[in-house]
Amino acid sequence: MEHETERELEATLAARRELGKEHEAELVEGFLARIEKEIDRRVDERVARQTRPRHSSINPATLGVCIPIIAIAGGIAGVAGLAIVALALVIIFAIDSRR
Repeated sequence: MEHETERELEATLAARRELGKEHEAELVEGFLARIEKEIDRRVDERVARQTRPRHSSINPATLGVCIPIIAIAGGIAGVAGLAIVALALVIIFAIDSRR
């Protein structure tokens, strides 16, 4: 891509020689706009490569810990205990998924 940028710069300089200093600001602005687009494209590419897909944090080990907690809560406090533990686990998993 560097060769293309060099050609664009050379073309801009050649146009300036032909058109004179009156059009210098417009030529420079056009060249800088093309450079800015190229930088944005490269940054977008780099960000896309670095972005990793999110994986679910719920795994069998996590569920293995949750099952006894739910069973104990249900055995001790009945339906109310189940509701409280379920709500607590939902909140914990929601907070964890935001990280």
